[in-house]
This record gives sequence, C-alpha cells and structure tokens, in this order.
Amino acid sequence: MGVETLTLIANPGSASRKYGLFRGSSAVAWIHFEHENDGIACTLLQGKEDRKLDARIGSMDQAAGRVVGVLRERGLLAAADQPHAIAIRVVAPGAYFLEDHLVDDQFVHQLESAMRHAPLHITATLQEVRSLREQFPDVPIHGISDSGFHITKPDYAWNYGIRLEDADRFDIKRFGYHGLSVASAIHTLHKHEKLPPRVVVCHLGSGASVTAVYHGKSFDTTMGYSPLEGLIMSTRSGSLDVMAAKVLQESLGLDEAGLEEYLNHQSGLLGISGVSSDIRMLLQYEADGHHYAGLALKAYVHSVVKAIGQMTAAMGGADVLLFTGMVGERSFVMRERIVERLHYLDFLLDGRSNKACDNPTELVCISRLAHSRPIFVIHATEEAEMLRHVK
Repeated sequence: MGVETLTLIANPGSASRKYGLFRGSSAVAWIHFEHENDGIACTLLQGKEDRKLDARIGSMDQAAGRVVGVLRERGLLAAADQPHAIAIRVVAPGAYFLEDHLVDDQFVHQLESAMRHAPLHITATLQEVRSLREQFPDVPIHGISDSGFHITKPDYAWNYGIRLEDADRFDIKRFGYHGLSVASAIHTLHKHEKLPPRVVVCHLGSGASVTAVYHGKSFDTTMGYSPLEGLIMSTRSGSLDVMAAKVLQESLGLDEAGLEEYLNHQSGLLGISGVSSDIRMLLQYEADGHHYAGLALKAYVHSVVKAIGQMTAAMGGADVLLFTGMVGERSFVMRERIVERLHYLDFLLDGRSNKACDNPTELVCISRLAHSRPIFVIHATEEAEMLRHVK
C-alpha cells in the first residue's frame, strides 16, 4: 500500500457504528455514532481532540451514508477524494466467516443465509454492506473476520458435546468472537516486548469475553457458536441451559425472534438489575442501596472471574492478565472487584495505578510491581487491526 492510500474502516455493532479513516498507516479521524437519549449522537475524534457533531440521521442504517459527509465538512476528505479500500468487521457464525473475503454477491448471499442464526450482528452488517456498496460501487470492500484469530484453537476446543457428523453437517462449532480486539491487544504486547507464553485477555464491553492466548495464538475463548455464549453481558444472557431457554420461550409465549430479542436485548445486567445495562449507572444504583443493581454487578464479576480461571486452567497457568474493551479500559472499580478474587493466581493491583487508568491510549501496567504477575490495560483498536488485514 502506498503512503497516500486512503482506507475507510467500518465497524458496525448491534447498537452503534464506528468508523476510522486512515491515510497509509496513520489515522486521520475516528467517527462514532451511538444512541443518546431519544436520538443518535455523532462524535468525531481527531488526534486527541473529540467533539460532538450533528448526526443528521434518524436510524443507524443511515450512518454509512453520513460518514463521508462528516469527513468532507471537517476538511478531512477532499471533495474529489474517495477511499481506495474499505474494510468492514464481520461477526457471523460459520466456517466461511473464519476467513477474510472481498465483499461480492457471494459474500452477501452467505451473510443472508447466516442471518437467521445470528440476526443481532448480521442485520447491522448487511445494512452496512449494502450502503457502502451503493456509495462506493468501484471501491473494493474487504469483509474482515472477527473469528479468524481463533482458528488456531486445538480441535478439542472447537466442539460441543453433540454428534460430530451433525456438527460438521450443520456447521455448528465454537467459532469465538472478539478476535480483532484480542489480536490487537496481543500485537500491542508484542510491540512492547511484553508478550509471554500465557496471556488471559478480558474484553469487557457491551459484549464480553475472556480468551486464552498461548504463545501469541488463540487457545480457547468463552464465546462459541454465536456472541451470546459465555459471560453475562450488558443485555445478553451469556451461557444458558437450553432447557431453561425452552421454558422461557414456552412460558412467555415467544416465537424464535422473540426469544432472540429476549436473550440479546433484555437479559444480562439489564435483566438482573431491572434498571440499567450500564456499569456506571449500576454502580450509582448500588451505592444508593438498590439490591438488584448490586446483585447484577456481583453476578457479572463472578462470571468474569470463573472464565479467567477456566482459561488459566486450559493453558496450565497465566503469565499476564489483560483488560480491554470499554468496561475493561475505563472502570477501575470493576477491575478491582475482579482482580481481588485472583490473588491465588498471583495477580495483585496497584490501587493508585488502577484508579488513574480510565481512558488509556497506550499500554498501561496496573499491577503491584515486584509482588504481582503483570496486569495490563490496553485500548482496543479493532480498526487498526482491520487495517493490517487489508494490507
């Protein structure tokens, strides 16, 4: 890629849209659309300065059509310029999506076929793909796998306890997700020459997972066939006994779409607390004596701690504990509550360093020097990892 190559990165989530514009390997700007109050807010990050802008859209599926306008209005993209390449993060189950692909009609067909198995993320991805193809018909679009990092897992970490012939026939495997975030964190450790053989990566955001990374490669992870498996998350239930799901569906009179909505949008921290899915709000409620907010936070910490133990056991130990994702990066309280239950693994926090770390841009060490194995906080840069894939 030449130095002047312009690459637009699109990272559609179930409830937000993130974009990054790169000139060569340098970030020009980041744009983030998210729901705020009764509308959609747009934030532009340029260098270390961020500012709120008028989103001028009524729904998230219009974000891709607005992002270039924002860049041109701010003088970050000339009127005659357009991206030379576009990359989009793809979260979808299936062996096909373990690899990166150029977005073409076959790719769209594969997405549409997989949508009924994971509509939460694929609906947003399809909306984004269609909008980008319409705006930039002559620009190559790269579908970047969010599962590809996990392809190195040993064969016994891929399977559920079902007949292999059925698992192979219907493509039911533990694919795993958050691969781009984990790969980015491992890349940062390697760059700073702090990558040991056994790393436990906690990606804690609205979605959450814990991954075992052995000698720089994925060994196992808590998410499975879909991003619903594993930890209790903001609005997702995490792992749930299939019979319990069946009882819920029958008792509440839900169809398949209704059950999907219930488990993805009405469960997790929101479901247990009954008041919020936001860690910050739950901490305030808890301080005010709200029992269920406190219960939700305890259940969340418990699920993360169990997963860390699980991933540590899978590798026969852990040399480094790493936090990333919005909660992992910004909530010193949740990091404190998690690590205080990991002393048996020789992980101890430095209280001052932990409290001072609330919005890291680089690698930050928050462990007690000379008394603890290293604990790091790393800003998740999925977009930069996607750029490396495009290159």
